[in-house]
Amino acid sequence: MVKNLLLIRHAEAEYPDSDKRDFERKLTENGSNQATILGEYIHGLPIKLDAIYISPAFRTLMTAKAIVEQMDYSPRLMDAEELYEATQNLMKAFVNRVDPLFSNVAIVAHNPSIAQLFAYLTLSVRDYSPATCAWIELATDDWKAVSGNMGTEKGYYYPGMSAQ
Repeated sequence: MVKNLLLIRHAEAEYPDSDKRDFERKLTENGSNQATILGEYIHGLPIKLDAIYISPAFRTLMTAKAIVEQMDYSPRLMDAEELYEATQNLMKAFVNRVDPLFSNVAIVAHNPSIAQLFAYLTLSVRDYSPATCAWIELATDDWKAVSGNMGTEKGYYYPGMSAQ
């Protein structure tokens, strides 16, 4: 048995400014387009997501909703407050606490923690520009057993990537 994990960085967001909290930054028009295209990519994968765990920041919520709009099924959207401003150690612990009923899960969160989690699980480094997604297969039947260097990269997408 395997677990599948999609690690997704939110799409392009508004530039930070002093009038708005970071948490409230929304997607730009380009970011909305990125999220829609990312949803099409994810819909084309040979797995169906059981759940999508989302940082509660506006930009991650908007990204996840745009992704789900491209699917012909409805994964559960799971608010995960700890994913906002998460440290690398918190991200590792979060994966170990994923609901055991789920086999195929996505996490929509922020950099640098999403890229750090990818590096921890695969022992490789990938660029994580906005709207990037990596599909990692984990050779385990228990999220609690997930640890470093046990992930195999099965797919990788970033905006503007040419079709393969």
